[in-house]
Order: sequence, then C-alpha cells, then structure tokens
Amino acid sequence: MGATYAFNLTGGAAMTKRIMIILTLCFFISMSAMVATSDAATVYGGSKIVGIDQAQRTITFKTKEGQTWTLPVADPNVLNHQIAKGDDVTIELDLNDRIIKVLKMSDAPPAAPIQQDER
Repeated sequence: MGATYAFNLTGGAAMTKRIMIILTLCFFISMSAMVATSDAATVYGGSKIVGIDQAQRTITFKTKEGQTWTLPVADPNVLNHQIAKGDDVTIELDLNDRIIKVLKMSDAPPAAPIQQDER
C-alpha cells in the first residue's frame, strides 16, 4: 500500500520556522536599506558667508538661526566658486561636517510662479 499524507493548513512547526526565518531576513534587509538611505547631507539654507580662509581651506558662515560655524571644505574647488564675504548662500555638508557645496542664493533657480484658477 502507498503512503498517505495529510494536508495540514496550519503548516505545523516546520512551516512556522520557515515563516519566522523569512520575516527575520526581511527585517534585516529593510534595516540595511534604511542605513543606506540615511547618508543624506545636512543643508543650511539662508546662511551668510562670514569669512573664507583659503590657506586653511575653511568657510565661516552664519545660519539663519544665528549660529556661526567654521568648517573645512571637502574639495578645495569649492573655494574657487565665486563666493565672497556677505553672500547669502545655501551650504551643504557631508556626514563628516565638511562643506561639499556652496550655492549662492542668486544662483538658485527661481521658484515657478503659482497659478490660481479664476472662477
């Protein structure tokens, strides 16, 4: 006679272990994706250049909240852009608090006009 197998909807202990392993793997994969996406730089919009030190490769700026920071630039070419003391800028930092981008407010593209429907 042939062997008979019972069809079990609950799956038993073996199925529960498989589901737990799959859920655990999904959890760890999603956690690693969150770490990869949290590498965003810090941006200080509405800042003002207080000073530029070419020799030390630093820029001193004042945030719109009133804090003054002197930070090194990640790439010396950032200092070659036409920025000067008193310029209104947006400063972008990397995760090591080094300046990676300085964008003058006058260089920023203007916002698109808001169109309102007339009724």
